[in-house]
Amino acid sequence: MSSKAGHGLTGNRLIEMTTRLRATGESRVAPYLTAGDGGLDLTLELLRAMEDAGAGCVELGVPFSDPIADGPTLQAAAERSLEAGTTLDGIERTVRAFRDGGGTVPILAFSYVNPLLSGGAAGGLNRRFASLRKAGFDGVLIPDLPIEEAPGLAALAENHGLCTTLFCAPTTADDRLKRAAEATRGFLYVVGRTGVTGANTEVSQTSESYLQRVRSLSGETPLGVGFGIRTAAQVAAVSEHAELAIVGSALVAAIHEAGSTSAGDPTASAVE
Repeated sequence: MSSKAGHGLTGNRLIEMTTRLRATGESRVAPYLTAGDGGLDLTLELLRAMEDAGAGCVELGVPFSDPIADGPTLQAAAERSLEAGTTLDGIERTVRAFRDGGGTVPILAFSYVNPLLSGGAAGGLNRRFASLRKAGFDGVLIPDLPIEEAPGLAALAENHGLCTTLFCAPTTADDRLKRAAEATRGFLYVVGRTGVTGANTEVSQTSESYLQRVRSLSGETPLGVGFGIRTAAQVAAVSEHAELAIVGSALVAAIHEAGSTSAGDPTASAVE
């Protein structure tokens, strides 16, 4: 059911995109950006460039002071963004400007739970999900959300038209993997290896077996594979098993090193 539109997800851009890719056997790159790294004006510029480059969707990272799943590259990007004064409200205004300018690529907020609860207790997650959807987001990815807590939060998000994308890892037992595949919306985020973001993910015989296991247990649920993808060969290998190849740390590092990626294909600059 994960790729299908539930009661509140009819017309959701992420659902429509991943369902189309699953049906046609196509795959796309799904870039990750740390919102506000280099300023929110740059984030808006990058969103436009990602859409022009043909991204399947964009994961927009919400900076957080304690990103336990992130490696050094994304931790440093979050620190730069926070030091620049980035807030979730400001990120929402940036996405709204992108939508007002005609942007249509699906966008997910990649956020730990705490930033979603920031800004006061009034309304809590209900208020935040409504605000994210009004701004133009299509889904949320919450890396510190346990599968046991996912159903209630996912139902709340779906009431506001947002997908809740769940995770699995090489250490995930078969029964939990099946539960995650059934509960996720849009796609199942397949962590390519254990550890934190940023280290290389080699698509070896072991990881091939892992991806085959995930595919066999997830039914028709679209898959996105991430954590450590940085070369064109890795993207091609992952695309044999998944609809989305998620490129994060390599892209964030390339953007920071370049200072700006206003021209050309920003995904190509990071995936060599």
